[in-house]
Amino acid sequence: MGYLDNFKSFWKRQSRNFKVLLVRDIINHLFGPLTGSYGSIYMRRLGAGAVEIGLLNSINAFVRMALSMPSGLLTDRVKRLKRLYLVGRIIELPILLVYATAQSWHVFLATHVWGGITERVETPAMSIMSIESIKNEDRVAGLAINRTLTSAVSIFSPMLAAYLITYFGGLENVDSFRPMYVIQFFVGVSTFVLLATQLEEPRVKRTAAESGVIDSTLNVFKMLPGLKVILLMNCLNGIFIGMRSPLIQLYSYEVKKANAYIIGLQGTISTAVNLTLTFPMARLANRVGRRRLAYLSQLVYAVCVLSAVLAPSPEYLLLYSFFSAFGGAMHIGWDAFLQEYIPLDMRGRWFGVSSMINAVISIPAPILGGLIWNINPDYLWWISFVYYGFMAVPLMMAVPEKKEETQDEN
Repeated sequence: MGYLDNFKSFWKRQSRNFKVLLVRDIINHLFGPLTGSYGSIYMRRLGAGAVEIGLLNSINAFVRMALSMPSGLLTDRVKRLKRLYLVGRIIELPILLVYATAQSWHVFLATHVWGGITERVETPAMSIMSIESIKNEDRVAGLAINRTLTSAVSIFSPMLAAYLITYFGGLENVDSFRPMYVIQFFVGVSTFVLLATQLEEPRVKRTAAESGVIDSTLNVFKMLPGLKVILLMNCLNGIFIGMRSPLIQLYSYEVKKANAYIIGLQGTISTAVNLTLTFPMARLANRVGRRRLAYLSQLVYAVCVLSAVLAPSPEYLLLYSFFSAFGGAMHIGWDAFLQEYIPLDMRGRWFGVSSMINAVISIPAPILGGLIWNINPDYLWWISFVYYGFMAVPLMMAVPEKKEETQDEN
C-alpha cells in the first residue's frame, strides 16, 4: 500500500500538462513501434541502398541544422508555446500518408526535408512544456512513471507490428508496411485533438533577450560554461549514433538474418526491461546520485553494441535489446540532471545552437555509416563500442556541477 499511497500523492500534486503529456506519450508508444522497427527495411524495398538511406538522414540533419538557431530564438521569444507546438504537430501529420503511398524511395527526399522543418517547429516548445510541467524534486519520479507506463502499454506493439507485416505479406513485400502508416495517421489526428483541447499554456518567465542573434546565443555559454562540454558530448553522440541508427534494423535483417518476429520481439524485450527496471533505477539514482548512475549506463551501452556484433544467431540479438533498454533505464539520472541544469528561459537558444552544431557534424554521419556498411557492417558496431567504452564517461565527468559554476561567476 505504501507505493500506491505514494503514487496517489504524487499524482495529485502534478500539473494538468504533466498528465496530458503523459497520455500523449502513452499513445505514441502504443502505436509508434508499428513502423519504428521497419523504416529502413521499407526504404530498402522501395529501392534505396545503404548509402541512400544514409543520405536521406543527412538531408534531414541539414534541414535541422539550417533551422536550429532561428527556431531556438523563436521559441525563447514566442509568447504562446502551446500554439507553436501544435502548429508543428499538425503540419507533420501528412508525412505519414506520404509514407503510406510511396512508390519510390525518392519521395523520402521531400518527406525528410518536411520532417526536419516540423521537428524544428515543435521540438523546442515541447521540451520546455515537458520540463515546466514538473518540479525538480519530482523529476526523477516523473520520468520513471512516464517510462514505466509507456513501457506497459507498448510491450505488445512490436509483436503486433510483426504480426501485421507478416499478415500483409512479410518483409519481402513492400505493401506490407503501408497499413501501419495509415493507422499512425489516424492516431496522430486523435492525439492532436487531445493536445489542442486539454493542454494549458505553460508559465515560463521570460528574460529580456539580447538584440543580436550571436550575442543572445553566446550568452548561454557564458552563464553556464558546462554547456560547452555537454555540447561536445552531444556532437559525438550525434556522429556515432547517426552512423549506425539508420541501419540497425537492416543489420538485424540482412546480416544477422532476423525475421519479422525476432525484430518485433526485440522491441518487446526492450519495453519489458523498461517496465521492470525504470522505477528501481529511479530510486537508485536518488540514492547514489543521478550522474553516477549515468556513468554506469555508458558501460552497459558498450556491452550492448558488443552483444550485437558478436551475436552468433538472430536469437542472440535479444541480448542487444536487453542491454540497450537496461542502459536506457540507468540513463534516467542523466536525463533528469540535464533537464534541471539548463534554465527554461534560455532552453530555446540552447536547443537552437546545440542542434545546429550537432546537425552540422552529423550531416555526413549517416552517409559515412552507409560507406562503412559497404566495407563491413560490423565496423559500425565496433566504432560505437570504442565510444561508449572509452570516451563517453570521461566526457560526462567533465561537466561541472551547476553550483560550482555559480560560485565561479560570483
